[in-house]
Amino acid sequence: MKSFIDYLTESTEEKKYVFKVKIAGAVPEHCEDVMETALQKYQVAKFSKGKTSPIQSKLNDFPSLENESVTVYDIELMYPTTSSVLTNYIAEQTGISADRVRVRSPSEEAESELNATCDCETKDKVLLKTPYEKEDNQALVGEKRVSSFLKDLAKASKENKPQQYKGVNDALLAKSSPKGKTE
Repeated sequence: MKSFIDYLTESTEEKKYVFKVKIAGAVPEHCEDVMETALQKYQVAKFSKGKTSPIQSKLNDFPSLENESVTVYDIELMYPTTSSVLTNYIAEQTGISADRVRVRSPSEEAESELNATCDCETKDKVLLKTPYEKEDNQALVGEKRVSSFLKDLAKASKENKPQQYKGVNDALLAKSSPKGKTE
């Protein structure tokens, strides 16, 4: 059980809330300054200069937009908040449409990257009421597998038998071990 001092030190430690702010399309001239002053409400610890990506035909974060660039800002806040609250707040303060603003925490960012890399065949299919595919896995566990496994073991044991090599020192070695007298 934790002591009172442990709880007190945990509560006084500075916790930072990290987010990535992504804005699709052209960013207005003073958007960065407006965003930084608006986020002072959440006590900004770090606000990086925006990095603009090249124009891309498809954007993972903005599936409805095509042929746009994305400007990314890394921010750290001292006050807790959620990404959806920040998305609406930044869109409202900067005057940019909410569908062109994405705010994500590092865990949300990792999840979206994982989802973007999934090239499943069933991505567009409804799977809820579809029956399972018929599979016969007897080749993996049945009698046929046991017999083929034993054959494979026999082949492996024949291949792995140690070979007797004849060398230069064979003439020096004794052909058999000497036998002593037993009394």
